[in-house]
Amino acid sequence: MGFFLDAYDLTFVTAMTSTLAAVLLPPTLSKEVVGYFITLLGYAFTMIARPLGSAIFGNLADRWGRRDTLMITIVGYSTASALTAAIPTYAQAGWAAFWIYSALRFILGIFVGGEYAAGHPFAMEYSAPRWRGLVSGIVQGAFSWGVALGGFVVAAFTAYFGQAAMQAYAWRYVFLTGLIPAVVALYIRFAMPDTPVFSEAKNKGQLEKVPFFSLFRPPALWTFLSVFVFMTGLFFSSYSLFYFATGILEKAGLAQGAASYYYGVSGVIAAIAATLWGFSSDFLGRRKALVIAGVVSAILAIPAFYVWYLGAATNNVALLYLGAALAGWLTQWPWGLVPVYLSERFATQRRASGVGFGYSSGIFISAWMPLYSIPLYNLFKPIEDGNIWFVAAFWLILAGVVYGIAALLGPETIGVDLRIAQEK
Repeated sequence: MGFFLDAYDLTFVTAMTSTLAAVLLPPTLSKEVVGYFITLLGYAFTMIARPLGSAIFGNLADRWGRRDTLMITIVGYSTASALTAAIPTYAQAGWAAFWIYSALRFILGIFVGGEYAAGHPFAMEYSAPRWRGLVSGIVQGAFSWGVALGGFVVAAFTAYFGQAAMQAYAWRYVFLTGLIPAVVALYIRFAMPDTPVFSEAKNKGQLEKVPFFSLFRPPALWTFLSVFVFMTGLFFSSYSLFYFATGILEKAGLAQGAASYYYGVSGVIAAIAATLWGFSSDFLGRRKALVIAGVVSAILAIPAFYVWYLGAATNNVALLYLGAALAGWLTQWPWGLVPVYLSERFATQRRASGVGFGYSSGIFISAWMPLYSIPLYNLFKPIEDGNIWFVAAFWLILAGVVYGIAALLGPETIGVDLRIAQEK
């Protein structure tokens, strides 16, 4: 539920980027492409706070336990998400509105970083080794289900209230809906004990005083650096969808509600892709599955995003669905292996710190994609004809190359006993 809620909230930002730009930015800027990317910086602020949250809460999860840490993180980020509904607009507060919004996104990102630090090890330490890849795919696939539902919710609210009302006040209601899954997640976590793997390490006195710092001593350091490169590539892949999907569709002529709907469709396909590819790694092995994903995604990136753009530009429903399916699958299928691959690479006494900070470290470079994309947009203008589909394809190509090479050079981890796993 935690990963679902993370994506559910983040999708509001990307699916309502045009609305939020009109609400938070000066009228002269909100309608420009630059205004679109400036608004996306709110998403970036959430991302860059994640490593800080992973360091703090990953360390706590390795000291206090996975479950208690998860109780704190769910309350923290659901509160920050709900408070977004109460921020002032540019008309009310000027540029302060954008910075209040960005500050809340940063605070939310701290708690989200902790969610991944404690949540991935929690799920993997409860899983049977034989089916760990499948469970990994289901857990990470919840993120894409959150994307799907978030996109559908924005589409439904836009259809019900209309675009004018969405910009006036209804966008606030969208953020408030995030409280519903948060309450469900809190109830589930309260009912579950901590993992046997962590409890055993605690009872044997194997825990470290400051596990986060041990990440930066060999051999854990080499593992962390490998994971850093790997996750940088994966975030490039993910953001090529999340940052650009609705922008591609809206700038090609679709209304926000329709763009959000097809964004939701891509989320459904992404969830299925993550689950199936996580499961496939139980047979193919982690490394081979990741390398295959990188190669195929890099090859098909340009056709996938062009088909989606063309569908929107020509109002061709078949191409819109095909583009949504291709973009959703190609950008998200390797993510199904993330919980299991990262958990199998770190020792129990620093697994939450390693998984969380290693996961979030991929954001150090990739979170600033909106800024990198402004010169790329200008460079690719002759190809894109005023759209941004080729920028998205460029990022997906780069992503496949980066995470594919990182996985190829890394170890095969399938079958590792998490009780005795060590960094290599």
